[in-house]
Amino acid sequence: MSELSTKWWGNFAVALGEQLTLRCADLCLQLQSLSNQWWLGYEWQLDVNQFQPVLETVAEEALQSLENEQRFVFAELPASLTLQPALADRPVVCRPVVSVSLLPFQEVTLFVCLPLWVKLQTSDGDETLLDIPTVRVCDSWFGPNTREGVISYASQVSEQLDVKPISNNKARAAIEVRIQNQSDQMLTLDKISVPAPNLSLYADARGQFWTPRITLVRRDNEDAILSVDEVISGGLLESELTLVCSAREDIGRSKITKAISALFG
Repeated sequence: MSELSTKWWGNFAVALGEQLTLRCADLCLQLQSLSNQWWLGYEWQLDVNQFQPVLETVAEEALQSLENEQRFVFAELPASLTLQPALADRPVVCRPVVSVSLLPFQEVTLFVCLPLWVKLQTSDGDETLLDIPTVRVCDSWFGPNTREGVISYASQVSEQLDVKPISNNKARAAIEVRIQNQSDQMLTLDKISVPAPNLSLYADARGQFWTPRITLVRRDNEDAILSVDEVISGGLLESELTLVCSAREDIGRSKITKAISALFG
């Protein structure tokens, strides 16, 4: 007997012998509670895009062989676990399908769809056993040369930049990016570095994920200013949202000055 649920994050009881399977975006994650241990396996499956994440509970079923497997041993078996959506622990490099050019002294607002990470913790939350992306990502160096820049993530599938929120994809987080070109030079947006570690993650009543809006201001030909705004993307009210995960690196109200190449490539 199995039980499917679209409520896939939060605290869940797991009985001895019971198996949980999470499918979110490209990720298939399985956990089974055995005597004094949790067996865990996961892989990113090709040609799978689970827009609506699903958590399935199965009692006493044979384990599926997955690419990545490990065991966690306990003196006393936890009675429950916590699944928590999060954002990446590094900046995410997003590329538009078609290059966008912003004229001097103009402003544009775009929406980016960021992949989610999943944290798996014991019920007391003291230990994070797993912290992995829901899509297969690769490391990317983002900067003007090999000495200046930062290690980032680049999804194998190009992130889309659009003029309106991307809806009906509850396996990703929508972020509003406001870009101001305050210089006398055209700004070409071939790629943008989104500061995922600096963003909190919220969920609305439909299960769609959102982050605070960010603003990128190009002042001249040398540098730009990054700030995390005190408003939620899409103009949503924070009082109507649930805080799912705090920022990994909270910069508060600080404004960060970076080289143009560190934000726009």
